[in-house]
Amino acid sequence: METNPPLERALSREEGSSATRERRWGWIGGVVGSLVGVGSAAVAILVDGAPLYESGPWPAIFRETRLLAMDVYLLSMLVVGASFSITALLQARRSAFPRTDAFGAGLVGTLLMILAGLILFTRVLALVCAPS
Repeated sequence: METNPPLERALSREEGSSATRERRWGWIGGVVGSLVGVGSAAVAILVDGAPLYESGPWPAIFRETRLLAMDVYLLSMLVVGASFSITALLQARRSAFPRTDAFGAGLVGTLLMILAGLILFTRVLALVCAPS
């Protein structure tokens, strides 16, 4: 009777990872983070007319009851973050270096979605808690 080899085996830490791709994902994350930060400031200041410096728990522009360009920007940031997360799921199955690629894309996607979600939540909080 022939026995089949086991379908499961433990992998070493080095299998499925690549130092070159880790650096690439570091650059991708840095560039995306910089573009998101500069882009959100540019949209808030140039399009929505927010002042450069302002004190308080949230910007005064967050208390406006109209749809802001910042809202659309943050929604697009959520979509981009979700697309990075979906890419991470695909890379976990199809990449030559699944640990590196899935972690890099997943980290970028998660950070984008958390950041956009927190800013949108702050905007909703400002609308609800604003004195009338």
